[in-house]
Amino acid sequence: MGLFYVEAEMAISDEFQEFCVLECSGCKQKKRTKDRKVFECPKCNRKTTLVPRCIFQIDLIDGTATTITSISAELGEKLLSMTAEDIFDITCAKRQSLSLNHVNQMLSNKLFQIQLRKSSWGSSNSTHATLSILSYMEKEHTPQSTTDRNSKKIRPLEISEVEVMATTTTTGSSNATPKFEPPTPAKKV
Repeated sequence: MGLFYVEAEMAISDEFQEFCVLECSGCKQKKRTKDRKVFECPKCNRKTTLVPRCIFQIDLIDGTATTITSISAELGEKLLSMTAEDIFDITCAKRQSLSLNHVNQMLSNKLFQIQLRKSSWGSSNSTHATLSILSYMEKEHTPQSTTDRNSKKIRPLEISEVEVMATTTTTGSSNATPKFEPPTPAKKV
């Protein structure tokens, strides 16, 4: 398992995918059903209800390639601007597809700083890997800088160029030692 960062655009290319799964409220194991009835979980050995969890695939696009990653839980809900309950209600209970126009507009032509986790597992004859988004943040676009030939570079003042003048304040007692205020640099002409 490895963590790393990429800069890429994000897009949801498959609008007909399932955007949530049902999982055990105790052990979080995913179930292949769309029925929320009470059931006996074989992993945690208890009666429980299934709870919806947001999870879906999203494309990451940079200048070299496109790769498919998964995004889940609160990050996925935030991106879709919906709770897992709402997603389940629309996609499973009502059997409708999600309207993703607002998401596509929000993602359009924006660059993101994305933290990914690579998980891999193997079988006897192959190795599989998945990428999961752990966090993302919109990257600020900085305009291309133009160099002005007449502009001057700013350089730090050297100590020989700074005139330091100590100032004193009185404290009410005539024999008190003077207190020095921090010097204010003044540029010599």
